[in-house]
Amino acid sequence: MIYESENDGVYVFLYDTQEDKSSFADLWFETFDEAVDYCIEKYIVIEDQWVVIKDPKKGQQHDIIN
Repeated sequence: MIYESENDGVYVFLYDTQEDKSSFADLWFETFDEAVDYCIEKYIVIEDQWVVIKDPKKGQQHDIIN
């Protein structure tokens, strides 16, 4: 998952399950494009297959997919 924070840069959350659980690790990037490029190169992620999900509600964790 890539999460772009309004003030803190961009996080890539890593998962080892398809269940609705927290990530097991995260990476930080200054820009969204850097995060995307990293995911494409490192994990061979195909951008056309990405799914956009809603931002978490206030007080919810950013790394859980609901």
